[in-house]
Amino acid sequence: MAFDWDDDDDRTCFKNVSLGGLVTAILVVGASLLGTSLKRLESTEYGLAYDWHSKTLADEALSGGLHLGPPGFIFIKFPSTQISADINDATCVSKDGLRVKFGVSFQYQLPMEWVKPVVVKYRNMDKWGGIVYAAGMSAVQHSCSKYDISNFQNKRGIIQSEMESKLRIKLEGPNGDGAGGVYARAISLQLTNVELPEEYREAVSEKQQADEDIELAKNQRTQETTKANTELLAAKEEAKKINNTATNEAEVITIEATEKAAETKYAFEIEAALYKKIKTDNFAKFESILQYMANRLFEENERPVNAMMSSPVYIPSQTVNIGEMTYQL
Repeated sequence: MAFDWDDDDDRTCFKNVSLGGLVTAILVVGASLLGTSLKRLESTEYGLAYDWHSKTLADEALSGGLHLGPPGFIFIKFPSTQISADINDATCVSKDGLRVKFGVSFQYQLPMEWVKPVVVKYRNMDKWGGIVYAAGMSAVQHSCSKYDISNFQNKRGIIQSEMESKLRIKLEGPNGDGAGGVYARAISLQLTNVELPEEYREAVSEKQQADEDIELAKNQRTQETTKANTELLAAKEEAKKINNTATNEAEVITIEATEKAAETKYAFEIEAALYKKIKTDNFAKFESILQYMANRLFEENERPVNAMMSSPVYIPSQTVNIGEMTYQL
């Protein structure tokens, strides 16, 4: 279509058409530029703006929300929440040279003020996360090498604390400002699993069995000693009892024998006194006294007693007093 610039109406129409298109074009371009200049961050994200055209980074990271920037800029994003990393089925070498299988989980976080140093040094989240994981592995390996294999059983809590302390230095740096570390804030660490070498477990099992055998032998020795002591005490008591019984019996026999001897002696003394008195009072001869004694012996025994007597002796019947006793002859 040709425009007749001499026609006032045509010129007016052309001007109206050109102005409307220009306004539309400006609005379209403006909307497009506005769309590329607004970016949204989630509430769990940090973002550092990067201008593709000028190849420059913003000075500070931004948190969740809608943000305006240069046309076409992008956000290099990192999580603002706690991040967890797991090290599973890894091994380390103990101080005494044995390999220990372990599992560790640790948590860390990226402070907002450390986002730019992380981007400058590691570019993005993936590379930075890999570096943090490697730093955590290094901290655990270093801590593992400070303890003997036996400590992983009886000092597990201490080893976990050592690993967490070493992790903090590896992630945050010696001064805790990120410099010298990997610009990550250590939150916590858990030693989730420890598997000791098979040969060590066997050695421990054998030692425990040996200790149990020794303890059993000690107990048996104690039991046998107690049994022997009990039997010894019983034997001593029995010997004491037998000795007491024998002593009592001996004392009884001694008393009986003494009494019997005294009785016999007394009887003989009475007899002697009697015969002496008979002899004195009756003026009997010694042979007559013997004959008299034989006659009495004959009378007191059931069996006849053969006695050779030259002549019978006659002693008249009489009463004889000897001491407090009286005898009838």
